[in-house]
Amino acid sequence: MKSKRRTITFYGLIIILIIAVALNFYKLPYYVEKPGAAESVNGIIKVKDGHKVNGQFMLVYIYVGAANVYQYLWAKYDGNDYTNLLKAQNVKLPDENQKEYALRQQNYMVDAQETATYVAYKAAGKKPKINNKGILILNVISDMPAAKELEEGDIIVGANGKKVETIKDLQPFVKGLKPDDSLSLKIKRDGKVKTVNVDVGKFPGKLTQGKTKYGIGIIQSNERDIEVKPKISFDIKNIGGPSAGLMMTLEIYDQLTNNDLAKGFKIAGTGTIQMDGKVGPIGGIKEKVVGADKSGAQIFFAPTADHEAKDAKEAAKDIGTDMKIVPVSTFDDAVKYLNTLK
Repeated sequence: MKSKRRTITFYGLIIILIIAVALNFYKLPYYVEKPGAAESVNGIIKVKDGHKVNGQFMLVYIYVGAANVYQYLWAKYDGNDYTNLLKAQNVKLPDENQKEYALRQQNYMVDAQETATYVAYKAAGKKPKINNKGILILNVISDMPAAKELEEGDIIVGANGKKVETIKDLQPFVKGLKPDDSLSLKIKRDGKVKTVNVDVGKFPGKLTQGKTKYGIGIIQSNERDIEVKPKISFDIKNIGGPSAGLMMTLEIYDQLTNNDLAKGFKIAGTGTIQMDGKVGPIGGIKEKVVGADKSGAQIFFAPTADHEAKDAKEAAKDIGTDMKIVPVSTFDDAVKYLNTLK
């Protein structure tokens, strides 16, 4: 009898263990967002023969990861105001798989590096040149005919026999497309060029708020590079998204000009950078303030767009940091502030 009870207990424990392990791998339709840290870009951005930066410009990242059952419960009940649960649809685009999501985040970072390079070199009087190379496909809507011919990572370089270098070049070919129309696209895939015929399809109603719309059904980005002298290299790994744009621009500009912008300070910040130097909002600003403070930053640049600088100041007050929050609307705003430092 005792032997039978031991056997039942043993197998019961095995079943519980299997369930516990399975729950660790089962992903819920939620993501956990929490503060990360600030990381200096001094060693990961190199302008050839550039000047040494006296201080640190720091990009700030937050942790965003798909939640399993345990992570969901921890985030929901840990009592930390800066740990958040996000619904999957607020993180991923509709119909976006994990591979497409990763490609989009990687493309955001690459685009931010290119834009930061352009803005910094132009501000330093170095005359950067933009080389447009086509249209990078980030996502193909699975319910549309194009999914049979196109893949994420393809680069469109032609349409109906004409050269295509930018999204603007493609627009005349897709404007006014109707059912039963098709489009001949020249694409690059894995280093090879091929031509495919893509049929026009009706967008799923969930993507158009019920309105009837037709097209080829892709999410795209311009594929380009920025030609500069002196050359520049980036070694940023495992960080995606566009939010490091401003801080990368400041680092590059300081290496080019030797203006000693940092003046020995640890300067963190966030915000996208646009080709005209405007700084855009990024989301997660409060969590980034927490991460920057924990990393010892003394100054934090926050975009004025979408009231993010206001949110950053509220978070700084809440955690009791001495880190100074500096609102900026443009790259020039940040440079002007840094020029006032002693």
